[in-house]
Amino acid sequence: MIWALILCFLVMMGLLAWRGTHDAPWGRKLRRLHAGVARQAEWMAPDDVVEQVRHDYLHMVEWLETAPFLDHPRHRAPEYLTGEYLRRYQRLNAIPIRFTGVLIAKHTILVRHFSDDGMQCLVIDCQTQRQILTYDERDSVLLNSQLLDDGTLVCSMVYDSLLRRWKLAAMIQELPAGWQDTPRSNRVRLLSTLPTTMGRDD
Repeated sequence: MIWALILCFLVMMGLLAWRGTHDAPWGRKLRRLHAGVARQAEWMAPDDVVEQVRHDYLHMVEWLETAPFLDHPRHRAPEYLTGEYLRRYQRLNAIPIRFTGVLIAKHTILVRHFSDDGMQCLVIDCQTQRQILTYDERDSVLLNSQLLDDGTLVCSMVYDSLLRRWKLAAMIQELPAGWQDTPRSNRVRLLSTLPTTMGRDD
């Protein structure tokens, strides 16, 4: 009897240890890119996971564009947002406002730098044809539109195992124009963890 309990305990501990190492269903399918190359090595998930990240990010963007015109958008926010970004969104939407701005753009999405457990990654959102549309909150009338230069945002995405979708966790920074084309682009590094202060990037 005691041996059976000990065996059961060891099996449970083994399962917990294995699951802790690979929380994501694709955890064992992660592949290492640029292994051994300083500042370039990163984990990458299978193509279908990368495509799901891209799909869920764009779905979240569509929701953010329409949220100002929905009743009680804060109630649906946890379906698309999590962590720091969700808290900030709910805090801002708790304040009555007269005007609201909506960013619309054409998005080209790069998915990079998965965490070693496969549950987090970075999204690089290359935005073109950007506009800010300003609406009157009372009647949703468009008041103004402003063209913006192209921009590239780096965001953190986290996988929600219960909802089986990726959620926006944080807006990390905006990359400088031409960050991919310059010969010194190695000065722009994508980091999975950032210093506590990043100049003017909040």
